[in-house]
Amino acid sequence: MEDKTMKKVFGIAALLLALAACNKVETEITPVEQPSNSKGITITATLAPKTADTKAVSDNGDNKITVTWAENEHIAILYDKDGAQVADATITAVDGTTGAATISFTVVSGTADNTACTLVYPYSAAKDDKSGVKDAATLLAAQNGTLNADLDVRVGAGTIQTTTPGLDVTTQPEAQFAIFKFTVKNADASATIDVKPLTVTIDTQHYVITPASATSTLYVALPAVSSKTVSFSATGSDSKTYICSKDGVTFAAAKYYQSTLKMSEPPLLTTITATGKEQASYSTANVATVSFSYTASGSSAYLANWGWWGYGWIATVTPADGYTITKCVFYDDANRTATDSEAPFVVETTEEDKTPKVNGTPILEYTSKGIKKIDVYGYVKP
Repeated sequence: MEDKTMKKVFGIAALLLALAACNKVETEITPVEQPSNSKGITITATLAPKTADTKAVSDNGDNKITVTWAENEHIAILYDKDGAQVADATITAVDGTTGAATISFTVVSGTADNTACTLVYPYSAAKDDKSGVKDAATLLAAQNGTLNADLDVRVGAGTIQTTTPGLDVTTQPEAQFAIFKFTVKNADASATIDVKPLTVTIDTQHYVITPASATSTLYVALPAVSSKTVSFSATGSDSKTYICSKDGVTFAAAKYYQSTLKMSEPPLLTTITATGKEQASYSTANVATVSFSYTASGSSAYLANWGWWGYGWIATVTPADGYTITKCVFYDDANRTATDSEAPFVVETTEEDKTPKVNGTPILEYTSKGIKKIDVYGYVKP
């Protein structure tokens, strides 16, 4: 069978640099005669080849991405006839030479001639109430880091003709998002880091990309931005947290970018030093706090050479507003350490044993006597 695909390629661009604008392609309309006894009006039309710089289908390995229309894909045609309506347009054929796609759909009988419509690809990107396109947060909420058609959301406009059934596409379906190929590396870019998940934060919106398994290469769709701070956080396959950010970022929809994320572990935010019973000093104030709670018969005390000690006490480290803690390193009376890399960040003792424990494990069983300080690592929330 003749290979019915059409190819468009992305020009490669570094992060923050847009590619060339899309070429305008006219739309050919092929009307068909409408049977007089039809319950609806069936329209067959021909869409021109995709003109924007995205439809994520496959990476050619040459810094370009192939884009195609494909048979049996579905496009939502949103229009009004006694209220919001949607027609399911199916791509019935793709010309192997020109790349044009033939679509077929049916509108409600009685739809007026020259009815304005919105074309939404894929069909699932249309709102359930038929009023338009789902917002970016919804469309980009379940990314898995692979290059697939779900990244290629397109919106166009047209006019439905019903006297002589046809579709006049006034605006070709255009890609709504930029597509990135992120390669995750360490701070000096000397080695890659496999991560799962990767979170991209723009303003207050978090886009979480969760691959099937940890990887250093992730394809991500993002809405266009201008002069924004874009922040990244990820959990490595080593269970460590990695972060990086970039200020003044600008990128455009319908463009393809490749970027290396040089990520590092979050810095030391503050050191909490025991100074008295339930008392502490902070190397940097207003970053985190330590609070104490007790078992039914628990109590705590302070000794200069032991720090906080006692039986049945719990010390919990919590971040101040605007901060994220990624790990705490607890130091006992002899500067032996235990690390907690997952909230809640807690060190505790039992009513039977004063040995400080982190995640249920003694720092040094029957030897550690108290906690003298806590190093708190993390970052400012974007």
